[in-house]
Amino acid sequence: METTVDELRALADAGATILNVGARGGRREIRGAVRYRPHDLLTPERLAIPLASDKPVVLYDEDGAGDLTSRIADKLRAEGFADVRVLGGGFAAWERAGGVTQESSIEQVVPPMSSSEVQALDRRI
Repeated sequence: METTVDELRALADAGATILNVGARGGRREIRGAVRYRPHDLLTPERLAIPLASDKPVVLYDEDGAGDLTSRIADKLRAEGFADVRVLGGGFAAWERAGGVTQESSIEQVVPPMSSSEVQALDRRI
């Protein structure tokens, strides 16, 4: 499901989680966003991330055209997140609309669920 900038503003005020899943971190992000590497969200069989599955989750990338963002949304839905949305136009739309931004946050790590995922993480570091 796609959401607009105005809808995101209302969702953020209501306690939605905003995830920056752009392929490039960038210098700025939507205020309140949490940054994850897109491939880190897609790699594990099951996700062990500290997000409320009963609250809306809004994903965005740089310009809203990322296939990875759609795949992450599908994975979150399959993992039981009831309300997952993608910001239409991504961060570029947010900036054009004068949305509040912040310096990019520290990239969060997706905890591994199995020993093979630990080994893959060790090779990446």
